[in-house]
Amino acid sequence: MIKDKITNIQMGFLLFSSMVGVGILSLPQQVANQASVDGWIVIIASGILAACSALLMAKIGERFPEKSLIEYSPLLIGKPMGIMLCLLFVIYFIVFASTVTRISADVTKLFLLDDTPVEVVILSTFLTSTYIITHGINAIARFNQFIQPIAFFLLVLVLLLTFSDADLGNNLPILGDGIWPVVASLPSTSFSFLGFETILFLLPFMKTPKKSSRVIFGAFSTIIFIYVFIVIACVSALGAKEVAYVNFPTLTIAKNIQFQGSFVERLESIMMISWVPFALTTMLLLHYCASLVLAKLLGLQEHRVISILLIPVIYLLAVLPQNVLQVEMWSQAVGAFGASLNILAIAVLWLGYGVNRRRRRL
Repeated sequence: MIKDKITNIQMGFLLFSSMVGVGILSLPQQVANQASVDGWIVIIASGILAACSALLMAKIGERFPEKSLIEYSPLLIGKPMGIMLCLLFVIYFIVFASTVTRISADVTKLFLLDDTPVEVVILSTFLTSTYIITHGINAIARFNQFIQPIAFFLLVLVLLLTFSDADLGNNLPILGDGIWPVVASLPSTSFSFLGFETILFLLPFMKTPKKSSRVIFGAFSTIIFIYVFIVIACVSALGAKEVAYVNFPTLTIAKNIQFQGSFVERLESIMMISWVPFALTTMLLLHYCASLVLAKLLGLQEHRVISILLIPVIYLLAVLPQNVLQVEMWSQAVGAFGASLNILAIAVLWLGYGVNRRRRRL
């Protein structure tokens, strides 16, 4: 019996925080490169596909109350394959956390801390996240429940201000180049929606796991709304062609906000203040999941020691890319790895479940 329990609302915040992060700044450029003004359609389609994947993961987990993937995967696909699948998720969570940490540090250095070495920014992030992680899932859930609404409010506020000098007509014509550019752009959004696979390991912590479908629907609806809102705001303010060539267009449109005769300046700093918590909570949850899974695979009762031991590993991976171009290539590779792993997990788990049901083993 798992003692630590979280409410459905807290689970929704955890799912939300696991996905929203880097995509707030980079997603508009990614979708505009191929889909132009139809980037918002790409996001809706990608979000629906990711939500369906999350639902399939949750539904298989609901059949094994109080158990996570670590406990029920050996029952479905055998112990060796079950351990291998969990180890793949540990590697994935570690690499994903290091990528988010590096991108967050690069953006923070670029827009807020010009003279601070990126290594110092990364280490300061770990000091904050590790303190929360060592206190368990309840502390993480409460932290998310507190910080996410504030960050969400600031983000929406700044985005609304960008429409004061924007042209919604820049988002037309819809599907002017046909449906193919939209389909071709779907893989480019995979990194921005990754993180929902944490439900495979967090579902047993829910007080009422059978209501996970509602939680998933709520989390994904909010995420899709934010991403669509951001893309439309960027295209309206800059135009699709400019968005495709501008790094971090979300911060660029915040820079362009001006108030005549006002003492308010550098609204991109407010955008950064709202974005940093999103990146922090994403990295925090990925670090926690990697520690939790690895601790259980090693037969440990607590994840705290593992979470501390993983810091040097995540740090070294975070500082490995030498420049922004390598970071971009690294994030694309992580996106492809994560999407492939999710498809593999869903396929083998449901196949194993079907075979065992037919043999009356479950």
